[in-house]
Amino acid sequence: MPSPSPVSPAAPLPDDSPDPRIAASWRRLQKDDYDVDPVLHDGMTGEWPADLPGRLILGLSRLAAVTGRAPRRLQDLVEALPSRLNAAGYLGPVHRDATDEQQLAGHGWLVSGLLAHHRLTRDDRSRQLALDIVGSLFLPAASRLPDYPRRRRGDDTGAGASGRVIGRKRRWLLSSDTYCVFIALEGLVAAYSETFDQAIADAIEELAGLVDRDDLVAARAQLHATLTAARCLHAFHELTGSAAVLATARRLYELYAAHGRTANSATWNWFGRADSWTEPCAVADSLILALGLWRTTGDIRYLDDAHAIEHNGLGHAQKPNGGFGLDAITGPGRPWLSNVHPDAAWCCSMRGAVALAELQERSYSVTPGSAPADSGRAADTLGIDLYRDGIARLDLPAGALVLRQRTGYPVSGRTMIEVLRSDLGRPLRIRFMLPSWTDPARTTTTVRADGPATQEEPGQFITTPAAGDRYSIDFPVNLRVRPESGDMRALTLRHGVLLLGAEGADGADPTLPPPAHIDFADPWRARYRHGHRQFSPVRDVFERSGDAATGFRARVVFVPGSR
Repeated sequence: MPSPSPVSPAAPLPDDSPDPRIAASWRRLQKDDYDVDPVLHDGMTGEWPADLPGRLILGLSRLAAVTGRAPRRLQDLVEALPSRLNAAGYLGPVHRDATDEQQLAGHGWLVSGLLAHHRLTRDDRSRQLALDIVGSLFLPAASRLPDYPRRRRGDDTGAGASGRVIGRKRRWLLSSDTYCVFIALEGLVAAYSETFDQAIADAIEELAGLVDRDDLVAARAQLHATLTAARCLHAFHELTGSAAVLATARRLYELYAAHGRTANSATWNWFGRADSWTEPCAVADSLILALGLWRTTGDIRYLDDAHAIEHNGLGHAQKPNGGFGLDAITGPGRPWLSNVHPDAAWCCSMRGAVALAELQERSYSVTPGSAPADSGRAADTLGIDLYRDGIARLDLPAGALVLRQRTGYPVSGRTMIEVLRSDLGRPLRIRFMLPSWTDPARTTTTVRADGPATQEEPGQFITTPAAGDRYSIDFPVNLRVRPESGDMRALTLRHGVLLLGAEGADGADPTLPPPAHIDFADPWRARYRHGHRQFSPVRDVFERSGDAATGFRARVVFVPGSR
């Protein structure tokens, strides 16, 4: 099938049903620990120059774009930044004879954040500041990339949740967050999208060569760095059409899926480190990458993965205060999901905000002219890729469309779309996303339209949208058992996409009875019981009180049982 196009994201509009997770993330980033002075002081003197202010400017800018609210302190941060720069025009020390990969990584976020602020406000000062950093820091560093040492197993030893410089090799200061140099791509690709400057493209290609050079699994590369590389190279492919960087992005995705994904669709912090923790920054990367690869390839597996990452990985990582925390790694031989750190304020709580904004903007995709319509012209296809309440404006090739979505997903499979405005004068194919685990034959699609509508298959029809039209879908969402990593001795229990966990003393029982022996305890919340055991979605930690969230511990991996 033709692939969904990388069209402009949907523009979320004010709604009477705001996203509670976005609202909580917004509140978290307004807390005092993100005030301008401590953030910029950390950006100047900390081990990660520019990292904290860069991530915060990016997170606040992205949240502002999807909420329409002006965040407290965003403008103050950007305006105060120039007075804190060093003589070379960036943050932190000026290294004359070496390059600090943590400094490059931090400035990747700062350049990307400043350009996001520019897109939000059209302030040319933030754009120029970002491009000056690219010229003074990134482009000189690119000439040293051929000297970047091969990382070895053990470079991550002794590292904490926030990495540190562990030593120097040749002209590089190296981090325990192995290969964090890849995060420079965040700034470089953002800058290339603004300028299409060949010198920046050359630097991106140099880094892409470094990404391809080493065995990242054997070297125990950090997943956040690896998935940032994949995500940014995919974005570079969308800008340039480069098949080589797309192949690299897909290869890195497969490495992550095979060696770095947990039972709840979070990510390991490093390849090969089951003794570490999950990393919501990397969860955000994996989600954005999966959505991007879906747009590029049309392969439903990526969209299935995005749904699982949204609801089980990102959904569990966000805690009641709106921040994002670190959790235990789960999978075969690691059955317990528990809290490690409730609020990774230094990185993940800001990156989580970006992922939430991405979900809001990427709920829909467009595939131009995929098949003949009744009119004899090629009909564009509007894909409803993510199910979430909200109102969005879509700028389609044939005109603007404003839709209101109301959904019971992921607890139920019912979603309704109402057309609030349509400038379209020709037919449009509308395709609701059907997860691979549901039954299309038991799916009901309803079209109430002013004009004619032709249903082609479950969840897909052609019509010319008009204000007042309503389209709905209802597909089965059932209890199901899935082997974890293909191991029939390691089972997970799911309600549709939602991973279920057993808590408390009863959760200690490792056996999983057949689904037919498990009863609904609360159909509205996708909660189940078997005897004294309760099974609940792990994403529900967001709705708990602080202590209950911090002390969360649930068994999510089981062995087959008959009781």
